[in-house]
Amino acid sequence: MESAWKVEGMHCIDCAGKVQSALQTVPGVLSARVHYLHRQATIVHDQPIEEAAIFRAVDAAGYRVVPQRG
Repeated sequence: MESAWKVEGMHCIDCAGKVQSALQTVPGVLSARVHYLHRQATIVHDQPIEEAAIFRAVDAAGYRVVPQRG
């Protein structure tokens, strides 16, 4: 499964790296890709991921995430 998220507060590639590292700590996340110019994070997961876990991980890294819906 794949999920996309809008990430606010990133200003450079280092920011994207911090968000990517934070997302990779969430249980069930197999991989994460973050593109700071598009302000988007994409995660690949093998099970349903608790949305709150995504919010907490990104918030702890100093950024804000919002889900992209349909």
